Amino acid sequence: MELNELDKAAIERLISYMNENCLEPFDIKKHASMIYFSTSKLNKVFKLHMGVGPGSYYKRIRLQKAKELMRQQQLTWTEVSGMIGYADLPSFSKAFKRTFGYSPKQIS
Repeated sequence: MELNELDKAAIERLISYMNENCLEPFDIKKHASMIYFSTSKLNKVFKLHMGVGPGSYYKRIRLQKAKELMRQQQLTWTEVSGMIGYADLPSFSKAFKRTFGYSPKQIS
């Protein structure tokens, strides 16, 4: 299926919003309504355009933000993991390693 230009533009607007507001929790209904999509249309169109679903994409943005925050060396990993929505450090570390292939401890 080929995406039309309006759908592509809507997804790009949403991606910009996600990048600018990556410390907010992911809310599929809110994000879909922002670009006048249903949640099922958002999932389908986003995956066609980006190759992954919106939740997975948002998770990666948040973990990338965690790396940036840690490189500033002003916050602990526990603080950073809480800021990006993880309830505990072990689940954050596991997600980080699964996404980037190395543990958060290896950031310098």
